[in-house]
Amino acid sequence: MATLPKVTAVKAGTDANVRLTFKGNGVREVNLRGLIARSEYLASLNDRESFAKAKVIDGGAAVGWPGDVDISAGLLWRIAEEQSGFGAEDFNAWQKRVGLSNQEAADALGVALSTLKSMKSGETRISNAMAIACRAMEAEPAVLAAHFEPRRAGRPRKRYAAAR
Repeated sequence: MATLPKVTAVKAGTDANVRLTFKGNGVREVNLRGLIARSEYLASLNDRESFAKAKVIDGGAAVGWPGDVDISAGLLWRIAEEQSGFGAEDFNAWQKRVGLSNQEAADALGVALSTLKSMKSGETRISNAMAIACRAMEAEPAVLAAHFEPRRAGRPRKRYAAAR
């Protein structure tokens, strides 16, 4: 998303869920339980009555609640993206976007090549931890660089034991 996200509508649901409409990006269901639990500033949203009073504020730049509590549209969009599924198609698109070979991707993610191929084909479910790692490596190039080991073309040379 190149421009800042804007919320055009919000509907508070139960159990800290909100249904958000983002301008030009459709509707997303977002669970805010984790964010609320980890932020003292958002503690008042544990009250169902307060949470139910969610409204779009600042021309769509945020969602607000009574008591000057608000969450930016950018953060809500980011959480929505993180909570969206990450299947084989997403994994293959990620690998293409970051430009890694199968072996390089397997090495960076700390999995066997056979596991990587199984995830790419959809045979193996991609865990939340793996999805988080992929998204982090794409969003922050330093994360990928820290775990990237370039591969040389051809077969690796045999290593011989040192002379005794």
